[in-house]
Amino acid sequence: MTKPRPLRVPAGRSHIHVRSLEIGDFHFIQRLASKQPNFTVPSAYLLWLLLRIDGAICLVAEHSTKGALAYLLALPVKDPKRSMFVWQFAASEGPERETASLSLLTEFREVAAGLGMESIVFSSVPNSAAYRAIRRYAWKVCSSVPKAVSSLPPAVSPIEREFLLPLKAKRRDRVGTVVTTG
Repeated sequence: MTKPRPLRVPAGRSHIHVRSLEIGDFHFIQRLASKQPNFTVPSAYLLWLLLRIDGAICLVAEHSTKGALAYLLALPVKDPKRSMFVWQFAASEGPERETASLSLLTEFREVAAGLGMESIVFSSVPNSAAYRAIRRYAWKVCSSVPKAVSSLPPAVSPIEREFLLPLKAKRRDRVGTVVTTG
C-alpha cells in the first residue's frame, strides 16, 4: 500500500494530518463505526487483514492534540475496472469534523489516483443525510457528483444503492497551472 503523505496545513489553521491506519487505531474505528447507522463494526482481525490487502487504502485523519477524528477504509474492486470501493468512511462529531473529512478525502483521492484508479465506488441509502454529506464532499474534493449505478442485492441491503464517482486526472499545462481533465 502506498503510504500517504501528511497534508501541509497553513500556519494558524487546524493541525489535522492524514496517515495510514495503524493497529492502535482499531478501537477508535470500532467505537465510531458502532455509532453509524448501517455500518458493520469491523473486528480487530478484519481491520488487521485490511492492512495486509495489496492496494487497500486505509486512512485516519488525526488532530495533533485531540487524536483520531475520522477514518476511511477502501479496497480495490474488479468491476468497474480500476476502481476503489469505499467500504466505510466516518468522522467524529465536533468542530473539526468538516476539516478532518475534507483532509481525509483529499488524501484518499490523491492516493487512489496515484494507484491508477479511475473511479470511486460506494454504497449508501439514496437521499439520506449520509448520502447528502458524501455528495457535498464529492463536489468539494472531486468537482463531481456520484452517479447511481445499481441497487445492492436485497440479501445485502434492500435500501442501499451503489454509486460511482469518477476520479478526474490533474495535470499541469505549459505555464504550470493545474488543469482537471477526465
